Amino acid sequence: MNKVVLVTGAGRGIGHGIALEFARQGYDVVIHHRQTPEGAAQLAQKIGELGRKTEIVVGDLSDIDVPARIVDEAYEKMGRLDVLVNNAGITIFKPFLEMDIERLEQCYKVDFRAAYLCAQRAAQLMVKTGTRGSIINITSVHQERTNDRDTIYGAMKAALARSTESMAYELAPNGIRVNAVAPGLTITRELEGDRKAFVDLIQQSIPIRRVARSEDVAKAVVWLASEEAAYVTGITLRVDGGMNLPMMQALLEGRQTFI
Repeated sequence: MNKVVLVTGAGRGIGHGIALEFARQGYDVVIHHRQTPEGAAQLAQKIGELGRKTEIVVGDLSDIDVPARIVDEAYEKMGRLDVLVNNAGITIFKPFLEMDIERLEQCYKVDFRAAYLCAQRAAQLMVKTGTRGSIINITSVHQERTNDRDTIYGAMKAALARSTESMAYELAPNGIRVNAVAPGLTITRELEGDRKAFVDLIQQSIPIRRVARSEDVAKAVVWLASEEAAYVTGITLRVDGGMNLPMMQALLEGRQTFI
Protein backbone atom coordinates (compact mmCIF):
# COMPACT_ATOMS: atom_id res chain seq x y z
CA MET A 1 0.00 0.00 0.00
CA ASN A 2 1.39 3.39 -1.01
CA LYS A 3 2.14 6.03 1.58
CA VAL A 4 -0.26 8.98 1.67
CA VAL A 5 0.51 12.70 1.80
CA LEU A 6 -1.86 15.61 2.39
CA VAL A 7 -0.71 18.89 0.84
CA THR A 8 -2.64 22.01 1.82
CA GLY A 9 -3.01 24.81 -0.71
CA ALA A 10 -2.14 22.44 -3.56
CA GLY A 11 -4.48 23.89 -6.16
CA ARG A 12 -1.77 26.18 -7.50
CA GLY A 13 1.77 27.46 -7.02
CA ILE A 14 4.32 25.73 -4.82
CA GLY A 15 1.74 23.36 -3.36
CA HIS A 16 0.89 22.09 -6.83
CA GLY A 17 4.55 21.29 -7.46
CA ILE A 18 4.99 19.59 -4.08
CA ALA A 19 1.96 17.35 -4.57
CA LEU A 20 3.09 16.33 -8.04
CA GLU A 21 6.61 15.49 -6.86
CA PHE A 22 5.24 13.27 -4.09
CA ALA A 23 3.17 11.42 -6.70
CA ARG A 24 6.28 10.95 -8.84
CA GLN A 25 7.97 9.39 -5.83
CA GLY A 26 5.20 6.85 -5.31
CA TYR A 27 2.84 8.54 -2.87
CA ASP A 28 -0.92 8.70 -3.09
CA VAL A 29 -1.93 12.34 -2.65
CA VAL A 30 -4.72 14.25 -0.96
CA ILE A 31 -5.05 17.71 -2.53
CA HIS A 32 -6.46 20.52 -0.41
CA HIS A 33 -7.66 23.80 -1.87
CA ARG A 34 -9.91 26.65 -0.84
CA GLN A 35 -11.16 28.13 -4.11
CA THR A 36 -9.07 26.73 -6.99
CA PRO A 37 -11.18 23.77 -8.16
CA GLU A 38 -9.83 23.84 -11.72
CA GLY A 39 -6.23 23.76 -10.54
CA ALA A 40 -6.99 20.94 -8.12
CA ALA A 41 -8.79 18.95 -10.81
CA GLN A 42 -5.90 19.40 -13.26
CA LEU A 43 -3.45 18.28 -10.60
CA ALA A 44 -5.57 15.25 -9.75
CA GLN A 45 -5.57 14.28 -13.43
CA LYS A 46 -1.76 14.52 -13.61
CA ILE A 47 -1.40 12.41 -10.47
CA GLY A 48 -3.83 9.83 -11.86
CA GLU A 49 -1.77 9.62 -15.05
CA LEU A 50 1.19 8.66 -12.87
CA GLY A 51 -0.83 5.72 -11.57
CA ARG A 52 -1.33 7.17 -8.09
CA LYS A 53 -4.54 7.53 -6.16
CA THR A 54 -5.74 11.03 -5.37
CA GLU A 55 -8.53 12.69 -3.43
CA ILE A 56 -9.54 16.35 -3.07
CA VAL A 57 -10.59 18.08 0.15
CA VAL A 58 -11.92 21.64 0.27
CA GLY A 59 -12.07 24.24 3.01
CA ASP A 60 -11.15 27.72 4.18
CA LEU A 61 -8.34 27.19 6.67
CA SER A 62 -9.07 30.51 8.38
CA ASP A 63 -12.18 28.84 9.85
CA ILE A 64 -11.16 27.27 13.15
CA ASP A 65 -12.86 23.91 12.55
CA VAL A 66 -11.52 23.35 9.03
CA PRO A 67 -7.90 22.28 9.70
CA ALA A 68 -8.82 19.22 11.78
CA ARG A 69 -11.71 18.43 9.46
CA ILE A 70 -9.61 18.24 6.29
CA VAL A 71 -7.01 16.08 8.02
CA ASP A 72 -9.74 13.71 9.17
CA GLU A 73 -11.23 13.65 5.67
CA ALA A 74 -7.84 12.85 4.17
CA TYR A 75 -7.41 9.94 6.55
CA GLU A 76 -10.93 8.65 6.01
CA LYS A 77 -10.67 8.83 2.21
CA MET A 78 -7.27 7.14 2.02
CA GLY A 79 -7.28 4.90 5.09
CA ARG A 80 -3.93 6.24 6.29
CA LEU A 81 -1.85 9.41 6.54
CA ASP A 82 1.95 9.34 6.48
CA VAL A 83 2.92 12.91 5.60
CA LEU A 84 1.37 16.34 6.08
CA VAL A 85 2.70 19.34 4.19
CA ASN A 86 1.42 22.63 5.58
CA ASN A 87 1.84 24.69 2.44
CA ALA A 88 -1.29 26.88 2.39
CA GLY A 89 -0.70 30.48 3.33
CA ILE A 90 -1.32 34.09 2.47
CA THR A 91 1.27 36.79 1.84
CA ILE A 92 0.55 40.18 3.36
CA PHE A 93 2.91 43.10 2.84
CA LYS A 94 1.62 46.32 4.33
CA PRO A 95 3.26 49.20 6.24
CA PHE A 96 3.16 48.74 10.01
CA LEU A 97 1.45 52.10 10.55
CA GLU A 98 -1.32 51.13 8.11
CA MET A 99 -1.90 47.51 9.14
CA ASP A 100 -5.55 46.85 9.94
CA ILE A 101 -6.76 44.28 12.44
CA GLU A 102 -8.66 42.28 9.82
CA ARG A 103 -5.53 41.61 7.73
CA LEU A 104 -3.46 40.92 10.83
CA GLU A 105 -5.95 38.33 12.06
CA GLN A 106 -6.26 36.77 8.60
CA CYS A 107 -2.51 36.24 8.39
CA TYR A 108 -2.41 34.75 11.88
CA LYS A 109 -5.32 32.40 11.20
CA VAL A 110 -3.99 31.02 7.91
CA ASP A 111 -0.21 31.23 8.19
CA PHE A 112 0.14 30.09 11.79
CA ARG A 113 -3.02 28.81 13.46
CA ALA A 114 -4.19 26.63 10.56
CA ALA A 115 -0.77 25.03 10.14
CA TYR A 116 -0.56 24.41 13.89
CA LEU A 117 -4.00 22.81 14.04
CA CYS A 118 -3.43 20.67 10.93
CA ALA A 119 -0.15 19.46 12.40
CA GLN A 120 -1.79 18.74 15.75
CA ARG A 121 -4.56 16.64 14.23
CA ALA A 122 -2.20 14.81 11.88
CA ALA A 123 0.11 14.01 14.78
CA GLN A 124 -2.79 12.75 16.87
CA LEU A 125 -3.76 10.33 14.09
CA MET A 126 -0.16 9.23 13.57
CA VAL A 127 0.29 8.52 17.28
CA LYS A 128 -3.03 6.66 17.43
CA THR A 129 -2.13 4.44 14.44
CA GLY A 130 1.54 4.02 15.31
CA THR A 131 2.60 5.78 12.12
CA ARG A 132 6.20 7.01 12.03
CA GLY A 133 5.18 9.97 9.94
CA SER A 134 6.50 13.33 8.82
CA ILE A 135 5.11 16.86 9.08
CA ILE A 136 6.64 19.61 6.98
CA ASN A 137 5.75 23.28 7.41
CA ILE A 138 6.38 25.69 4.55
CA THR A 139 7.73 28.91 6.01
CA SER A 140 9.71 31.66 4.24
CA VAL A 141 13.04 33.45 4.10
CA HIS A 142 11.09 36.33 5.68
CA GLN A 143 11.22 34.47 9.00
CA GLU A 144 14.93 35.31 9.40
CA ARG A 145 15.51 38.78 7.99
CA THR A 146 13.54 41.97 8.18
CA ASN A 147 12.06 43.02 4.86
CA ASP A 148 9.91 45.91 3.78
CA ARG A 149 6.30 45.88 5.09
CA ASP A 150 6.45 42.37 6.58
CA THR A 151 5.74 42.96 10.28
CA ILE A 152 2.96 40.36 10.33
CA TYR A 153 3.90 37.97 7.49
CA GLY A 154 7.50 37.62 8.64
CA ALA A 155 6.40 37.25 12.25
CA MET A 156 3.93 34.46 11.50
CA LYS A 157 6.47 32.53 9.44
CA ALA A 158 9.01 32.94 12.25
CA ALA A 159 6.44 31.69 14.75
CA LEU A 160 5.74 28.62 12.62
CA ALA A 161 9.45 27.86 12.28
CA ARG A 162 9.94 28.13 16.04
CA SER A 163 6.87 25.99 16.70
CA THR A 164 8.27 23.40 14.30
CA GLU A 165 11.19 22.89 16.68
CA SER A 166 8.92 22.31 19.67
CA MET A 167 6.68 19.95 17.69
CA ALA A 168 9.76 17.98 16.63
CA TYR A 169 10.96 17.70 20.22
CA GLU A 170 7.64 16.51 21.59
CA LEU A 171 6.87 14.07 18.77
CA ALA A 172 10.31 12.47 18.38
CA PRO A 173 9.56 9.72 20.94
CA ASN A 174 6.63 8.69 18.71
CA GLY A 175 8.85 8.42 15.64
CA ILE A 176 7.27 11.49 14.02
CA ARG A 177 9.64 13.99 12.44
CA VAL A 178 8.73 17.67 12.01
CA ASN A 179 10.70 20.04 9.80
CA ALA A 180 10.24 23.27 7.87
CA VAL A 181 11.24 24.44 4.41
CA ALA A 182 11.81 28.16 3.84
CA PRO A 183 11.63 29.06 0.14
CA GLY A 184 13.00 32.23 -1.31
CA LEU A 185 11.22 33.91 -4.21
CA THR A 186 9.76 31.05 -6.25
CA ILE A 187 8.56 31.32 -9.82
CA THR A 188 4.95 30.25 -10.20
CA ARG A 189 2.24 31.10 -12.69
CA GLU A 190 1.35 34.10 -10.51
CA LEU A 191 4.85 35.55 -10.91
CA GLU A 192 5.04 35.11 -14.65
CA GLY A 193 3.87 37.58 -17.28
CA ASP A 194 3.32 41.03 -15.83
CA ARG A 195 5.81 40.48 -12.97
CA LYS A 196 8.70 39.31 -15.15
CA ALA A 197 10.54 42.61 -14.67
CA PHE A 198 10.24 42.24 -10.89
CA VAL A 199 11.59 38.68 -10.99
CA ASP A 200 14.49 39.75 -13.22
CA LEU A 201 15.38 42.48 -10.73
CA ILE A 202 15.34 40.13 -7.74
CA GLN A 203 17.53 37.59 -9.52
CA GLN A 204 20.37 40.10 -9.66
CA SER A 205 20.74 39.99 -5.87
CA ILE A 206 20.55 36.20 -5.48
CA PRO A 207 24.01 34.57 -5.37
CA ILE A 208 22.93 31.69 -7.62
CA ARG A 209 21.46 34.34 -9.97
CA ARG A 210 18.00 32.86 -10.43
CA VAL A 211 14.79 32.56 -8.46
CA ALA A 212 13.58 29.17 -7.27
CA ARG A 213 11.36 26.96 -9.35
CA SER A 214 8.54 25.06 -7.69
CA GLU A 215 10.41 21.80 -8.29
CA ASP A 216 13.38 23.11 -6.29
CA VAL A 217 11.13 23.47 -3.26
CA ALA A 218 9.23 20.25 -3.97
CA LYS A 219 12.36 18.10 -4.11
CA ALA A 220 13.54 19.48 -0.77
CA VAL A 221 10.17 18.75 0.83
CA VAL A 222 10.02 15.20 -0.53
CA TRP A 223 13.58 14.54 0.64
CA LEU A 224 12.72 15.64 4.18
CA ALA A 225 9.77 13.23 4.18
CA SER A 226 11.88 10.34 2.90
CA GLU A 227 13.89 7.70 4.74
CA GLU A 228 17.02 9.39 3.44
CA ALA A 229 16.26 12.13 6.00
CA ALA A 230 15.30 9.69 8.77
CA TYR A 231 17.73 11.34 11.22
CA VAL A 232 16.63 14.90 10.44
CA THR A 233 14.07 16.64 12.62
CA GLY A 234 13.43 20.12 13.99
CA ILE A 235 15.26 22.03 11.25
CA THR A 236 14.36 24.74 8.78
CA LEU A 237 15.86 24.05 5.37
CA ARG A 238 16.32 27.21 3.31
CA VAL A 239 15.73 26.80 -0.42
CA ASP A 240 16.64 30.29 -1.57
CA GLY A 241 19.74 30.20 -3.75
CA GLY A 242 21.63 32.05 -1.03
CA MET A 243 19.15 34.93 -0.93
CA ASN A 244 19.33 35.18 2.85
CA LEU A 245 23.10 35.07 3.14
CA PRO A 246 24.67 38.27 4.50
CA MET A 247 25.44 40.45 1.51
CA MET A 248 26.81 43.75 2.76
CA GLN A 249 28.65 44.38 -0.50
CA ALA A 250 25.45 43.83 -2.45
CA LEU A 251 23.67 46.34 -0.21
CA LEU A 252 26.41 48.90 -0.67
CA GLU A 253 26.33 48.44 -4.43
CA GLY A 254 22.53 48.61 -4.57
CA ARG A 255 22.13 45.04 -5.77
CA GLN A 256 20.22 43.78 -2.74
CA THR A 257 16.48 44.05 -3.37
CA PHE A 258 13.75 43.41 -0.83
CA ILE A 259 10.98 40.96 -1.73
